[in-house]
Amino acid sequence: MFQLNKTLDKLYNSPVDKNIEENFQFILFGGTGDLAHNKIIPAFYNLAAKNILPEQYTIFATGRRYDSEQEYLDAFYNTLQNKKEKVDKKIWQSLAEHIEYFQLSFKDENDFERLRERLAQKSETEAISNRIFYLATAPKFFAEIAEKLEEFNLLNVGFKNHDSRLVIEKPFGHDFDSAQKLNNTLSNIFSEKNIFRIDHYLGKEMIQNIMVIRLSNPIFRALWNKEHIDNIQIYLNESEGVKDRGKYYDDTGVIKDMFQNHILQVLSLIAMEEPENLSAEEISDKKVEVFKELADNDLSDIDEHIVRGQYDSNTVDGEKLKAYREEKEIDPDSETATFMALKLFLNNERWRDVPIYLKSGKRLSKKEAAIAIEFKDDFHSAYLDNQKLDTNLLLINIQPEEGVSLRFNTRKPASNNQIIPVEMEFCQSCQQYFNSPENYEGLIYDMINGDKTLFTSWKEVSYSWKFIDKIQDKCAEEDIALHMYPAQSEGPGAADKLLEADGRSWQDKE
Repeated sequence: MFQLNKTLDKLYNSPVDKNIEENFQFILFGGTGDLAHNKIIPAFYNLAAKNILPEQYTIFATGRRYDSEQEYLDAFYNTLQNKKEKVDKKIWQSLAEHIEYFQLSFKDENDFERLRERLAQKSETEAISNRIFYLATAPKFFAEIAEKLEEFNLLNVGFKNHDSRLVIEKPFGHDFDSAQKLNNTLSNIFSEKNIFRIDHYLGKEMIQNIMVIRLSNPIFRALWNKEHIDNIQIYLNESEGVKDRGKYYDDTGVIKDMFQNHILQVLSLIAMEEPENLSAEEISDKKVEVFKELADNDLSDIDEHIVRGQYDSNTVDGEKLKAYREEKEIDPDSETATFMALKLFLNNERWRDVPIYLKSGKRLSKKEAAIAIEFKDDFHSAYLDNQKLDTNLLLINIQPEEGVSLRFNTRKPASNNQIIPVEMEFCQSCQQYFNSPENYEGLIYDMINGDKTLFTSWKEVSYSWKFIDKIQDKCAEEDIALHMYPAQSEGPGAADKLLEADGRSWQDKE
């Protein structure tokens, strides 16, 4: 029934018959970068290990770092060995036979001409059904590469269907205007149905499970509204600092790095109206409704609903931890927020007056991501005397462990009707024989098959940017304070007070 999990059904198992039947060409720009090394090629290895890939396909990896194809393949084999406990040489060899390394500079038109000739030559011996251009490059190159793909006829050469796909990674611009400019360029070359915008968070196992939890369980489906839910919390806590991403991060901060994409995408799945069906188009339309409402939010009292923070130096177990302003390529006077907590409302029949609390930060005490749905304290009057009852709580754990828990009240054994909270828990990642597919494994599988369910549409991106731009502008107008917090702490105390003022607390603190 639930089409959203069809990808996972394929990826959990190793079916005898291959799941991708048709030949494809996968052209990877930025094929020597970190994303290719750590995510894309390892994902193809996993697909090959599960016998999902077809007999004929080619991965054209472009880049400038290596001088020969063997040097390129050796580097990736070493990466796999570092990432995995064991690399099956036969599986790697079967994948390596389908990889071609192609030296290419984005600035050299001759290189694009040579690539066109190679695609045409390959297509003469292997008729293809799909051609996918994956831009694993810095975002500033997206438009330039796309224009050259069209200029040098790389979309259509040797390709009967004339239906090439483009895959780009976040960030999609740095504000609404830049995102719109980029989209105008891309949509003049590719149709919207063939533009795949990756937010890798949507590939996470428990994010995909949100729809199933909501719609396949009548006990939750009936309660998923303002009549029964007291508040919603989404928190994505990171323990590491900016590492070697200083220049990029100082231009984006936590609001663009985490809120504009990951957090708002998770919120849209939690808050959207029920779709009539589970097609990619229907789900996206329902998510867009949430983003529209966010963009229309009245932020006149934002100073009461937002906490901005930046991590400061600290000493933990004798180790001196740098302040954000001491990190490499960071402005020593930077006002960039590395932490943000936000309280907001959705003005619709389902969620009116239900506070939604969002939080994310770097250099916090632990890496943790979860969605907490706290239900109202609608207890029978007979159980309110002389004891404080815990509310029911649905917790969807995203990382480091994947799973779901439900807190409810019961009588303590051998007591005089004392009531205690207990948790019914399903820890998916704790299962001995469970091997969750990596994010990119499912995303690559879907982009080859043309399924956009786990990808973001232009409308989603545009309205999310309008909302984020509105927050940015209001913060600048109101000169919202920047709270310093020690590295590897729980963040600014002001974030706790944000909920305490409502008589609530963060679920990651309990």
